This record gives sequence, structure tokens and C-alpha cells, in this order.
Amino acid sequence: MWNWCAKSSLSLGVYMCGTCMEGTLAVMFSALTAGSLFHALRGKARTFGQHMEQRNDFLNLTKETMLFAKNHTNATRRCLKFIHIPKNAGSAIENLGYHLKYAWGLHDHSLHCLNASECSQTVPVRRLCCWPNNVTACSVWHYPPRMDEELTQNYANCSTFCVVRDPLRRFVSEYFYISKQRHTPGPLCNQRTFEEYANATLQRLMIDPWIDDCHHVPQAYYLSSRTGRRSCDHIIRYEHMQEELSKVLKFYGEVDLKRTKLPAGVNSVRGRCKMENLSVSEHLQQRLRDFFHLDYQWGLGS
Repeated sequence: MWNWCAKSSLSLGVYMCGTCMEGTLAVMFSALTAGSLFHALRGKARTFGQHMEQRNDFLNLTKETMLFAKNHTNATRRCLKFIHIPKNAGSAIENLGYHLKYAWGLHDHSLHCLNASECSQTVPVRRLCCWPNNVTACSVWHYPPRMDEELTQNYANCSTFCVVRDPLRRFVSEYFYISKQRHTPGPLCNQRTFEEYANATLQRLMIDPWIDDCHHVPQAYYLSSRTGRRSCDHIIRYEHMQEELSKVLKFYGEVDLKRTKLPAGVNSVRGRCKMENLSVSEHLQQRLRDFFHLDYQWGLGS
């Protein structure tokens, strides 16, 4: 069970901490590199809390967390970094940051990993990639900080924020995104079309979980370090992004998003059907829950 707390220290001030599930992260890393994610997690992950208060304490932006960020900003507004978890409105937030003179995600040229090199053609329009294995590359701003010591330090120099969402809805968002990129013919809001895509994608993920520019990597991998310490200071819920991101930015002296609509991302698609309209079978939903097991341990599922 995750046990979140606020802790004081003369050198570090107030920060949020948590005790991680014993052995889970080490197993997660070996499973990812071996290409079998959720099988290695079974039997290792502990049940995530039985009390809703703990889940709410973790997900909500608490006053203590806000004060932590305010006190740890380097005197200037610039020291705020965005941890881009793919398919969670990252492009929209990068666009917002660009207008606010923040270099977030795609625009953050300070991000670097130890094995960085130019991206291959499999990751188009990308300037720098990290390589979790010998064949797959991920954009440096899509790569989980915990996977690279140098990248971890890039983010550790500032306060950070990220956006999380329900894992199944995130997977459906990727389905619409990739269908748009491939110009998939026929109706997309169709159970058979979606399930064919989902089954084929899950089969690929069993071989290599880093495919598609890290778009399927569990969100839990972006939220904590390998030692279990929380690496994203401000965890914003996708469903309440306007309100919660506004709170974060106000603490940094920025605009109140309650009066300014968040700009659409380059990948946004209007008029898409909702997940409920896809009539996803229970069997497939369970397979996806198994794959994103750690996300549910963090309480990210609806």
C-alpha cells in the first residue's frame, strides 16, 4: 500500500514522499527489457490502498505540495519543468508553455540522456532520442526520467508537473491518434476495428513495450524514481486539467487558466467518439488492465 506523507527537512524543506512496493520497480525494469510486462508484475505488486482518502490525498494538488514547489523554485519563474507522459494532452501543454515563454517537452533542449543520439526515421520530426534497447527509440521528452540517470538530473533541477489519466482512455486516445496518422479507412468508432488494433498492439507490446515513441509506457514509470521517491511534484488529473493546472501556474505567478482556455494540441481531433461508444469487450478491458497494472496500483483508473 502506498503511504503518502509530508516530511520536513532542514535542507530539503517540505516534500511529498512514499514507500514503494517492495521489489516491484526492479521487476518492472527487468520485465520491460525482456518484453514481458505484466506477467512479471503478478504476485509482486501489492494492492493499492483500501481507503479512498489515501487515493485522494495522492491525486489532489494539496496545499503542502503547492508550498513545496513555491519554495523550491529558483527565484525565477523559469524553474518549472513538464514531464510529458504521452497521450495526456502533452502537445497542448507544450503549446501553452511556448506562449508563456517556458521551454517544455519538445521545446526543452536541456533534456539529455546518457545514450542519446539522433532519432531514426521510425520517430519522425524528432531531434534527440533515448534508446531503451538496440532497436527502439523514444523522443527524449517522452522517455521516463527514471530510466536514465542524466535525464533524472535534468528534471531534478526544477520543480515538475505532469498529467495523468485513466489508462484505458489513454489507450483509446492513442488508437485515434495512430489511426489519424495512418489514415485508417472506415469507421473508427467501431468495436471490431478497435479490438483488432488493440489485440495487435498488445501482441507487439509483449515483445517490446517501448514501441510507438513510448506512447504505451505505463504512467507509473514517470511518477517515481527507481528508489520509489516521487519524481513528479504536481500530478494533474486529465479530467480536471484546466482547474488543477491553473492552480500550479498561479503559484508560479502565471496566468489563471480559468479565464484562458487551454490551447488545443497538434494531435487533437474534434468530433471523435467516446470510449463508451466503442463497446469494448470485458475480456479486452481485462487484458489492458493487466498490462497497465502499475497504473491501477497508483489509483489512476476510473
